[in-house]
Amino acid sequence: MRTIEAIHARLSRLIEEKPAVEIDCSAATEVDLSLIQLLLAARKGANASGKTLILSRPASGALRDALMRSGLLTAAGGSERDEHNFWLTGATDQ
Repeated sequence: MRTIEAIHARLSRLIEEKPAVEIDCSAATEVDLSLIQLLLAARKGANASGKTLILSRPASGALRDALMRSGLLTAAGGSERDEHNFWLTGATDQ
């Protein structure tokens, strides 16, 4: 819980200070629903403020596994939700 609180505080500060924030989750070895919820909420908040939050790379590894377990991504890699491009399009692809 402390880890997600620290990530939340840092992410909130970055979104407040910068017009665009790029997140790199590629080194994550453990991802649970709290991180996914945090990223979705942060993205929504950033968009509402006219700012941008993107992933530096398409979701892979532990993040992709957690997204599939949560039902946000299907086994084929698709998504039933608007977040499809957020999770599967990295900054280098945009």
